[in-house]
Amino acid sequence: MWTCEYAGRLIDLDLSSVSDEALHNPEDVPLTFSTPFLALDLLKATTTQQHLYRHDLESFYWSFLWIVLEHVRIKDTEFSLESWRKGAKETRANSKQMLFKRSTRRRVFSKLSRKFPSHEPITDCLKKLTRLMAKAYKELDTDSETDSDSDLDVGREEISYEAFLSILA
Repeated sequence: MWTCEYAGRLIDLDLSSVSDEALHNPEDVPLTFSTPFLALDLLKATTTQQHLYRHDLESFYWSFLWIVLEHVRIKDTEFSLESWRKGAKETRANSKQMLFKRSTRRRVFSKLSRKFPSHEPITDCLKKLTRLMAKAYKELDTDSETDSDSDLDVGREEISYEAFLSILA
């Protein structure tokens, strides 16, 4: 478990509401300008979607990934953080999903491991979170020895506080 004397919080006040508002409906809240970190379901949606807790967990994942890869400045021909900033929402979502491809994952995390071997706990955590996301979006490559058909019988509900806690602990 990672410990330190400092603590931080990731807050998206754009989606906050006044607690006295009895009729607040999360579906009425428009998307914020933080689209690089938005959950894939919300980026790909063609209609208004209800904002769920798992969207916040997924947003944390994309933010964590962005911070680490931007800090390390990993360059990859298929996977680029720059493409998260520009273009249509679906284009951004497709760009983010490139990391779910096993070959891209291996290449990006291999570069991260080689460039910063002392950051192995962070790299390992990101690998596990990426695998969780790929499984939740049913995009995990099935030709790997460690992937079984039972692993793929999951859905977005796999993106849970408990799943994140088991990886981050």
